[in-house]
Amino acid sequence: MVSAHQARKVFEPGEQGVRDASFTINAGTATAIVGPSGSGKTTLMTLLGLLEKPDSGELTLFGHPASSLVATQSAQIRRHELGFIFQAFHLIQHLNVFENVMLGIHPEEATKKDRKQRVADQLKALGLETHASAFPKTLSGGQQQRVAIARALVRRPKLLLCDEPTGNLDSTNGEIVIQAILNSVSANSAVVIVTHDESLAARCTHQIRVKDGLASGEPQ
Repeated sequence: MVSAHQARKVFEPGEQGVRDASFTINAGTATAIVGPSGSGKTTLMTLLGLLEKPDSGELTLFGHPASSLVATQSAQIRRHELGFIFQAFHLIQHLNVFENVMLGIHPEEATKKDRKQRVADQLKALGLETHASAFPKTLSGGQQQRVAIARALVRRPKLLLCDEPTGNLDSTNGEIVIQAILNSVSANSAVVIVTHDESLAARCTHQIRVKDGLASGEPQ
């Protein structure tokens, strides 16, 4: 699914960024990106999400060299192949929980009945079924984060990119989220999780260690 060989991305001279990333990510795996603050993890995620192109080296997603993609091609891959879980919730305030999660599924990809069932199943998996009609402003920060995670998972993306998905959750809700994310991995999909939590990293099938702009992972 993803292959990187000496990929490099530095935004300004003297900044850390990613100086050399070499790893692979295959379907059926959960990969943790682990490293100290400022090591280049966020830059690496922007590359994997096709939000930036490498300055040099090779980065290939789903058979497409990232450096040769035009903006419309990158947007199509993000729409159809990628899912994102950000630290910010990005919920629509005038829509209720069910409607916010429904936004994760493109109408042309499933019937309305199927979309509703997928949303109901995802809310139940994340312990949100009793909040389906609630609006974001009435929810706690942790509940809002779970809604954002449900919206990403309900899409069933081929590659799910997660940036510290349990950062605002207590241990109980964090475990619910981790299980939902890890359970989403299938023979045709993969998950990448940026985390400072070594115990979470240990539960993933593979790890990419980032330090001083260098990112490498064990062969998959």
